[in-house]
Amino acid sequence: MEIIEEIGRRRQDIRLEDTDRAYAEIRDLLTSRISQDEVREEKYFNDVDTGKIRSKVILEEGMDKFTSEVHEIFIDINKQEKKVNIQVKSKLKTEYPTEKDYQESLWYYAYRALFDKFLYGETRGGYEEDVEEKRDLIVERLRENLEEGYNG
Repeated sequence: MEIIEEIGRRRQDIRLEDTDRAYAEIRDLLTSRISQDEVREEKYFNDVDTGKIRSKVILEEGMDKFTSEVHEIFIDINKQEKKVNIQVKSKLKTEYPTEKDYQESLWYYAYRALFDKFLYGETRGGYEEDVEEKRDLIVERLRENLEEGYNG
């Protein structure tokens, strides 16, 4: 059983003098300088003819044994316009175990739904502020890194 709740989105356009190394800088920042449990790149497109790079990077960090924060980062680099567009979508993902047969029954599903609504939902709600802060931190660090490295 999986419950996904979207916390918010943030978008940032950054104008750069040199976009040739922008993707490498962004990947380095996301993979090594922002602490996360898991970083994976789901999509990557590099159109050499038009000078556009698009990518989707997912950062995931566990909050407790059921819930993790997920940040989907969409990167769109346009070398001709010398612009980077970054969009971050933040979610809380709660997964209840379903390894055993009884955990896939209707009764277990009803129990977990009630547990989530009346007991655990308040705990998950307390994580929302942390996820919003992390989302804002990601966008600000990306902006500072790119502006400092290219416009400074």
